[in-house]
Amino acid sequence: MKNKVFEKKSSDLLVNNAYKKMEEMIVTAELKPGDIVSENELSEFLGIGRTPVREALKKLEATHTIEILPRKGILIRLVYVDELLQQMEPRKALEILVVQRAAKYAFPEERKRLLELATEYRKITEEWAPAVEALRIDDEFNHLICKASKNPFIGEMLLPQHALARRQYYLNYFIDKELTANVNLSHVKLMEAIAEGDGEKAVIELEELFVNLRKFNTISLSTWLPLNEN
Repeated sequence: MKNKVFEKKSSDLLVNNAYKKMEEMIVTAELKPGDIVSENELSEFLGIGRTPVREALKKLEATHTIEILPRKGILIRLVYVDELLQQMEPRKALEILVVQRAAKYAFPEERKRLLELATEYRKITEEWAPAVEALRIDDEFNHLICKASKNPFIGEMLLPQHALARRQYYLNYFIDKELTANVNLSHVKLMEAIAEGDGEKAVIELEELFVNLRKFNTISLSTWLPLNEN
């Protein structure tokens, strides 16, 4: 007889794996805005059963990157700039809370990892590495500060909001290199402030980051549209 605890953990791992893979496919426009795919296609492509894929899709729908269309499939949503700017309001309130708490409550090993991520982020910015490398560092950073805040409810509310931001970042990465660098370096300074345990400085750096993100999010709407390959 299977142990139900381990069976549940195995199921959760499959759902999380499916979620992360599908989110990255959406963020990097491997699945383009306007595409419609089926649950079966995703299950076969990922090599993951339909049940965990279905559960992962439910989680993805909460990020507003997809829309589940009954009897039609899964639509990869075209997201408009006004949605991104509206999303920044509740996201900013949550991020102020999480950076203050992370600066106060992070464990020594978490602070050490934040400084390592800051160094990696600065390096990939200076070397102009592919956008996906920055995205993966940013994703780890977001999860790390939510964990360091010692309040799991914050992460549950905040982390799903980052998918839209990551897709915008990826699609606009090469449009304005100076602005992209400013966004990256704002992240670096925020990581360092949290690692130092300076909550006030962390909020100041977060304010600068949001100024740069607002500029970044208003770059031409055409970057959201699939390229015409004809």
